Amino acid sequence: MKIVIFGCQQIAVDFITFLKKQNVTISLIVTYELPLDKTYGYESVIDKFSNSEIEVINPRRVNINVINKIKSISPDIIFSIYYRKILPKSVLQLPKLGCINIHPSLLPKYRGPIPTAWAIEKGETSFGITIHHMDEGIDTGDILVQEKYSIGNDETGYELYTRAMHLGFLLLKDNYENIINNKLKPFSQKGLSSYYGKKNGKYTIDWKDSAKNINNKIRVHSKPFNSAETLLFNRYILINKATVV
Repeated sequence: MKIVIFGCQQIAVDFITFLKKQNVTISLIVTYELPLDKTYGYESVIDKFSNSEIEVINPRRVNINVINKIKSISPDIIFSIYYRKILPKSVLQLPKLGCINIHPSLLPKYRGPIPTAWAIEKGETSFGITIHHMDEGIDTGDILVQEKYSIGNDETGYELYTRAMHLGFLLLKDNYENIINNKLKPFSQKGLSSYYGKKNGKYTIDWKDSAKNINNKIRVHSKPFNSAETLLFNRYILINKATVV
């Protein structure tokens, strides 16, 4: 079993560490790391595995050199584990068992790059993890498994994101054997879909908004992210936590 991993951060580190104990060959790891990853305390795939027997590359995009490298490997399966770039059709068609992605929402809701942040901002009390086949769309492929989890009343964007990475790894680990042995029956995404893109890194409070909406946005931007900002009596204020009373 030859596996190629596209992955970033703690969940990719955990899953690769798990795979190294299985009877498989990790032929290539493709990552895309950003300077802010270390600022936020995210585990580095490069630091963890670049000195191992596994080849690790960090291209700015999935270019023809990357595609040709994967073609030469002829992988049985590709896992996309919180990878930041869209895989082209030429890559999706390569593995015998397809490309598998993990996404921290209950698809088809909250497609897009940061669903946990949007779930908090939109006032959701629950979110989910979805493992699905990849197609040419963004988070639109057939679903293999889904699990639903609650969101804490005061849980911040950072806390929910890091918890989602851990829960996602556990779901992958628990379903790994069934995935590689093709024992899970895929089903198409059904129901109302939604897509949310990237967010502005800063949030300036609009006091005409409702208290609930302001509080949710403060939670999304809480430390270690850029805390919500406002002017109060001609002073520049950062707000990291609030309560609706």
